[in-house]
Amino acid sequence: MPDPTELPGPAATVGRIRDRLARLPGITGIALGGSRARGVARPDSDLDIGLYYDPAARPGFGLVLAAAADLDDRGTPAGHGSYGAWGPWINGGVWLTVDGIKTDILLRDHDRVETVVREASEGRITVDYQPGHPHGFVSTIYAGEVRHNVVLYDPKGRLAALRALVDPYPAVLLDAVRARFGWEAGFSLDNAAFPARRGDLTQVTGLLYRTVACMNQVVFAYNGRLVLNEKGALAEAAALPRTPDRYRERVEAALTGLSPEPRVLRAAVDGLREVHDELSSWTGPR
Repeated sequence: MPDPTELPGPAATVGRIRDRLARLPGITGIALGGSRARGVARPDSDLDIGLYYDPAARPGFGLVLAAAADLDDRGTPAGHGSYGAWGPWINGGVWLTVDGIKTDILLRDHDRVETVVREASEGRITVDYQPGHPHGFVSTIYAGEVRHNVVLYDPKGRLAALRALVDPYPAVLLDAVRARFGWEAGFSLDNAAFPARRGDLTQVTGLLYRTVACMNQVVFAYNGRLVLNEKGALAEAAALPRTPDRYRERVEAALTGLSPEPRVLRAAVDGLREVHDELSSWTGPR
């Protein structure tokens, strides 16, 4: 395990969480995720902890709750969801506060993660409806987690083996992201044109959001990165080395001040189409 002094973020807190969770049976790995893993955390940022388990020998959820209670400042986690309670992708976890820091422990079925990461390494992507993910849960989030998160505990090297599948970023996955999300971005813009003319603010807003989410996927891919969360993805994409000119500024200008006025909605569609057309013209390696 990493030396506690070398851990990112609040090292002592992260080390204490790791050491307690590693005592659970059936745990195959523990990783620090979110903004703290990527080095872009604010002082008030949460701690996101991925808890990987063997589905054939997973710990009883009561044991997970007991570990969380040991760690929680008040001895009572703020909330939880058992295995599968939050859907097939975000398949359970616990919310708690550790040393004054809001902390999320997120359960990950290691076998399922391995299947999905192998599919990503072969250029296969799925998108599923998931509360909290307006665009949907993109399967490559799992690949992004094993690629970009900080491994805290990996007793058999299983997380390291998965990372090797997507690091470096597979060329076949870049092709798949461009084909799928580049197409969807344009398709969403085409579908926004008519409701914009009739002043359908809700429909146009939804389609424009999908356009931006898809373009973010493409920008990340060209920079050899995987999107981990829709939250903050635009700002992160805009800070990457290869990005459309004034990317964030142009996207936010298109979305600012939306109203049912057809003129306003048409201008927003046109503004994002210019960004999309620039992105579509990109060729060559990352």
